[in-house]
Amino acid sequence: MSKSKNKGKKPQQNENKSKEELEIKAEETIDAADEVTDEEVAEEAEEIVEDAAEEAESDVIEESGEEAESDESGEEEEEEPEKAPRKKIELHVPTEESRANEEFRKLHFIEKCKKDPIIPVCIILAILALIVAGIYFMLPNAKTPSMGMTLSEFQTRFNDGAVAQSLLNNGLDFSFRMPEYVDSTSHPSVLGDKAVFTANRAYADFFDGPFKYYSYGGVEGATRKSDGNLSYVRVYVNYGEEEFNTVWLYTSNVICALYPDLTMYPAMDVAMKAMKEYDGDPRFYVRGDYAFRLVAVKKAADGGGEIVYIVVDCVPKSILNESQIRENLDTMFETTASESVTETSAATT
Repeated sequence: MSKSKNKGKKPQQNENKSKEELEIKAEETIDAADEVTDEEVAEEAEEIVEDAAEEAESDVIEESGEEAESDESGEEEEEEPEKAPRKKIELHVPTEESRANEEFRKLHFIEKCKKDPIIPVCIILAILALIVAGIYFMLPNAKTPSMGMTLSEFQTRFNDGAVAQSLLNNGLDFSFRMPEYVDSTSHPSVLGDKAVFTANRAYADFFDGPFKYYSYGGVEGATRKSDGNLSYVRVYVNYGEEEFNTVWLYTSNVICALYPDLTMYPAMDVAMKAMKEYDGDPRFYVRGDYAFRLVAVKKAADGGGEIVYIVVDCVPKSILNESQIRENLDTMFETTASESVTETSAATT
């Protein structure tokens, strides 16, 4: 606002000054009129007035232009932001230490080790740490082989086996509930000293539980702590004078759980073969990734006397050597199963 007011005042003052100058010059011309003629006086007075008017206008225009330029430059100076101070450029002069480090980097690895013995020591310690970590994580799996399936998966395979489903359709339930985990010291294995394979308590958890409706039998085994996979599993069934078919059907269904590709009758053929050939031989039948055998054991009954159990002992094939294998059943299924065994299985069913 103050700048706009000033702009209006300065031209008026210049105009007043020019008028006063004109009047003074006019008076001077009038005084000089006594010496010249009227016409000459008039012409000279007009010329003087015109020159004075032109000078006054030019002065006013120049002053107003200068003021406008000064106002614009003032506004630009006010709006222009302050510039940040320039950063100083620092020149890094290489020192003796930096030159030595650069030369050390260019050396061959062996030469570096010769100059700095800490390098090979650190490498040796790192290798030892890897070895210890490998032993820590791999030793449990090496000492406790896996069957490649969990207890839950085995339960599903067993309960959904072809033999179990066929019996269920006829009103017989051969399934088992999920067993509980137990302390292996207070719940020893049903096999006792006949167990060929067991698991280390530091690396495995042990389970044991009865069948769902058949009280004289159950399932036991161990699972690895590292991944929950089965280390081994055993299904045991009471064997009495009238329990042959029960043992045969349970054994057949265990084979269905181990080998889901087998249908009911081939699985029953394998179970019948193993029961007929049983003579106390502790070796295993193998097929695929699994191995099984039949073991007869005696246990003291609660009311006195003894109970005989037939145990279907299932383990990974990888833990066995050649001397522990009785027969490889893979060759048995390359040709058609024996007709006599199949007919016996069908007639018994």
